[in-house]
Amino acid sequence: MILWGWETLLYSCVLPFDSYVPFLIFDHFIKTHKLNPSQYNKPLTKDRKIIHNEIFRLFNKGLGYRRIHRNMVENGFKVAKSSTTIDSIIKKRLKRDAFLNQPITNEYRNYDIEFLRVTD
Repeated sequence: MILWGWETLLYSCVLPFDSYVPFLIFDHFIKTHKLNPSQYNKPLTKDRKIIHNEIFRLFNKGLGYRRIHRNMVENGFKVAKSSTTIDSIIKKRLKRDAFLNQPITNEYRNYDIEFLRVTD
């Protein structure tokens, strides 16, 4: 039987006998935080960003949350009356940074070759 045109392309890879064909099998392992929706992906508003930057500027100087609160009230920032709100902001921001800076694991594992039988 002689095949012409599209039939040649369609049937060109058919093997005329039973055989085994090797296939490479592996596991692709990905560990990432970017696939989950998170509250940490939501950006801060402009006024909150100014407050957070000031808090962390003072925090990186070594001040505690009570001194940061006192300093911010004296400088006219609109923060809550309780100094523990500054402590909460610091803890949440550190937790957010730890979450967003997680390493992403992307590896291939368990390589193997399997022979599968191909028939007509």
